[in-house]
Amino acid sequence: MAFQRGDVVLIPFPFTDLSASKTRPAIVVSSKIYHQHRPELLLVYVSSQITKANPEIDYLLVDWQDAGLLKPSFVRPKVAAIEPGLVVYTVGQTSTTDLEQVDKRLRRALNLTQTALADVVAEVDLAQQPVAIVQTMTEKLIRLLVKYSQQRVEGVDIENLQHLLTDY
Repeated sequence: MAFQRGDVVLIPFPFTDLSASKTRPAIVVSSKIYHQHRPELLLVYVSSQITKANPEIDYLLVDWQDAGLLKPSFVRPKVAAIEPGLVVYTVGQTSTTDLEQVDKRLRRALNLTQTALADVVAEVDLAQQPVAIVQTMTEKLIRLLVKYSQQRVEGVDIENLQHLLTDY
């Protein structure tokens, strides 16, 4: 069976000291492109012991019932690589909202937010993004460039920005 990003599966999740494992739910976070090159699944840990969740890095699933989980649960950015044959059962699928929040916690835990913008500029076709996101990002960037211009930060070409805005 092919697995998709966001699938909720039961797997023997390894303990961090590799002394044993425990069958528990996990969420597939590996992408389609990853699966084209690698056979294993990348998964994150799911737990129903929500009192142990750390809100700075863990995420309480909002749509846990729709994902097929039996109890309110949280996701911890604890990643494991597992062969697909070890999947005991596919429980369900996370909602788009929950998966976006899981991604956010992974970026935070791996400190990927510092490099994300450079990747967006290089890899993302902004014309394919929702207008609201492009608008918000543009407004933030313009405000920052105006601030930099006022501070006389070297390399800021505010005249070019003004020219672009008035020509369109």
